[in-house]
Amino acid sequence: MEPPEYTETTSILPTDFHPYSGEASYRDIPAPEHASLREHLLRQLNERTMNAQEWRCMQFLIDSLDDQGFLDLSAQEAAALLRITPALAKQCVARLQSLDPPGVGARDLGDCLYLQLVRLGQQNESYHTLLHTCLEDLAAGRFHKITLRTGISKLVQHRCLQAIRQLDPHPAAAFDYMETRFVTPDLICEYTNGHWSVQINDRWMGTVGISALYDRLLRADGRPEIQAYYTERLARAQLVLSSIEKRRATLTALVLHVVRHQSAYLLADDPLRPLSFRGLAEEMDISESTISRAVRDKYIQTPRKTILLRHLFTTALPAVKETSQAQALQVLQDLIASEDKRAPLSDQALMERLQHEGITLARRTVAKYRESLGIPGAAQRKR
Repeated sequence: MEPPEYTETTSILPTDFHPYSGEASYRDIPAPEHASLREHLLRQLNERTMNAQEWRCMQFLIDSLDDQGFLDLSAQEAAALLRITPALAKQCVARLQSLDPPGVGARDLGDCLYLQLVRLGQQNESYHTLLHTCLEDLAAGRFHKITLRTGISKLVQHRCLQAIRQLDPHPAAAFDYMETRFVTPDLICEYTNGHWSVQINDRWMGTVGISALYDRLLRADGRPEIQAYYTERLARAQLVLSSIEKRRATLTALVLHVVRHQSAYLLADDPLRPLSFRGLAEEMDISESTISRAVRDKYIQTPRKTILLRHLFTTALPAVKETSQAQALQVLQDLIASEDKRAPLSDQALMERLQHEGITLARRTVAKYRESLGIPGAAQRKR
């Protein structure tokens, strides 16, 4: 027997919500006319052709792209954060780099240009060397120096330079529109009297609860089938409410752990300390997938600025477990800021200075970090 229909209804929407009134309480926010880079990339993927790990990794990589469309973390770092195999992470990075626009997902400018040459079928070993290790010298026209270093002829260098002049060094530029975009933080953290507090910013949702109508209906009709129907529906509603509260409690506890761990960064702009999904999961005794879902696409308002919650996670450098990538970047930036501008430090010299600071990095990694900071090579810094 179907339960009877009742005309009386109750609402859990805010009391000042009048969608059809002349004086609307909420104003519609027009949707952007153009798709974002994230939306454009996700539209090119077919979730049904991937398993859960692959889809999660692809979303994570797309969310990790910077404003230029470059990927600022390696496949190994993604694998460590998501607790998947390096092979799977590498496969997902390759899939990301195969999407439109060409060059998206590259590590840096040289890698971006080479990926575009691969799309055009113009790749070769010489071009790979020029774009990944000699891009500064190539752009500055130091052909003789490149020849002495690599053995690549000046003719090949000129051809490479002519080829890359037809490419787009900014794959995300077409998605960078001038409209002002305001970010509403999902979480708000405050530091008062030496203690952190975290609040979930969801007041705009209104109050969620169980309508009193169901209790009245349950009492008004004594038929067993009606009683069973409403009792079962009430149990489901209570389960939903319980799940919401559990999720809120987990998210609040998780963010408290994060902000306490990164307190120096949030208050004094010190470098980030190493913090991975796996380490936090072990500390809180929850799964990494729970952390991954909790931090996805969430912004947090801190005492200094509003940032993506995921940006508070950073992996430790392999050689120095207590040093994060962010700390290495800060030390590198400080070394360049204090150098003699008449004789700026080369990447080799920077590598040696970092070693004296207890940070062991390859010269190529130093160059990559320097470029990620937007700092030109030694020749361009010389005054």
